[in-house]
Amino acid sequence: MIKLCRLDDRMIHGQIVTKWSRVVPVDRIIVANDQAGSNPIIAKSLLMAAPGNIKVAVKTVKDAVELLHNPKASAHDILLIVANPQDLLTVVEQVDGIHRVNIGNWGLLEASDGKQREMVSQFVALSEDEKAILAKVNEKVEDFVLQVTPDVSAIKVSSILKK
Repeated sequence: MIKLCRLDDRMIHGQIVTKWSRVVPVDRIIVANDQAGSNPIIAKSLLMAAPGNIKVAVKTVKDAVELLHNPKASAHDILLIVANPQDLLTVVEQVDGIHRVNIGNWGLLEASDGKQREMVSQFVALSEDEKAILAKVNEKVEDFVLQVTPDVSAIKVSSILKK
């Protein structure tokens, strides 16, 4: 059902529309993010950015988990997008069948909590707390990589957590 789960702080944008939605065969995109799911303006902008041939739902994390538990969801091929490591851990812990996760873009903006982030790739920066959260995700997911676009080589997340 969930073909790919992606951590990307930009949620739906050009890489999703022009690359991932064409390489990973999906008919649904679900964005699981409390801010986007509870703000109609953000939700509408994400819906406008999405590919026209794919149905999109922008939900809070709780509502997205409930939607993914609905038996009707199993009839679809889904790209699940989360915007931060904690939301990723929540969905991985609460939704069965998430086997493939990638991190596209995360942490390049200044941390709102003031914590320092270390660049672990060109497109990903992580604090120690975020590394700890991702280590928990890594224990639960078979295929967990950093990969900004499908045409770029994937880096196993486990290799950057050891640094």
